[in-house]
Amino acid sequence: MKIIQIITALFSLSFYAPASAQTNHEEILPPAEKVVMAEEEEMPQYPGGEKALFEFLKSNIQYPKEAKKTGLEGKVYVKFVIDVTGSVTNVELAKGIENGKSLEEEAIRVVKLMPKWSAGKQGGKLVSVAFTLPISFYLDPKDKVKQ
Repeated sequence: MKIIQIITALFSLSFYAPASAQTNHEEILPPAEKVVMAEEEEMPQYPGGEKALFEFLKSNIQYPKEAKKTGLEGKVYVKFVIDVTGSVTNVELAKGIENGKSLEEEAIRVVKLMPKWSAGKQGGKLVSVAFTLPISFYLDPKDKVKQ
């Protein structure tokens, strides 16, 4: 049984606004406290780049059985901070979906599993940077339960 998990645009903050973004997440999602966010000279990087990040998410996300059983789909926003050591910290739900607790928990679980990133730099100094990662959960039509 194949499950499709589409991972959408990455990094919806003021310094990077993908053309495909459907909403202005800056209005919805306040930045994490005590995080440097002004025009970083060098953004944190996931090991292997954005494609490797998407592969990591795709291979580690396990569609929750109850959500799959009920046909629950939707987009979950997880915010986190890449600190000066490159560690993923302060992982929390930024925006969930109605009745989507299992999807929200799964998205948070997987973000917490991410390996260290290369840290961001500003003015030659290491800085912490906040990110918001939208993760979309969609079932393959053949996996949807007929209701």
